[in-house]
Amino acid sequence: MFAFLPTLGTSEMFILLVLGLLLFGRNLPDVGRQIGRTVAQLRRGLQDFKDQMERDADVRELKQTVSELKRAAQLPDLASPTRLLRDLTDEALSSPPPAPPPAQALELPPPPQNGATPTSSAERGPESGSAPAS
Repeated sequence: MFAFLPTLGTSEMFILLVLGLLLFGRNLPDVGRQIGRTVAQLRRGLQDFKDQMERDADVRELKQTVSELKRAAQLPDLASPTRLLRDLTDEALSSPPPAPPPAQALELPPPPQNGATPTSSAERGPESGSAPAS
């Protein structure tokens, strides 16, 4: 409750109570209530101010986003779609056609030697590189 006065002990609190009674007398409860109301109003006002600033920032950001979207969505005049289609066709016909991709040489395997068909080493068996088993 008294987080703003962490070193306030019992004797200090008693001195503050006596000082309050001397200054305000019988009106001390009323003064306490009034101070409480004032603090609550200040807190509410500060929170309202923070909320308003956040809303203003959100509105500003939203307006900026809308203007960016409008700028990005600017389309050519669509009042005459025939003219627009004709312009696009003329532009496509006037540009040179794309060059075909360069032909690549096909890599063919070398022809088999001595008329034999190429086989894998697994198909050749043990005679192709290892001594015969006796």
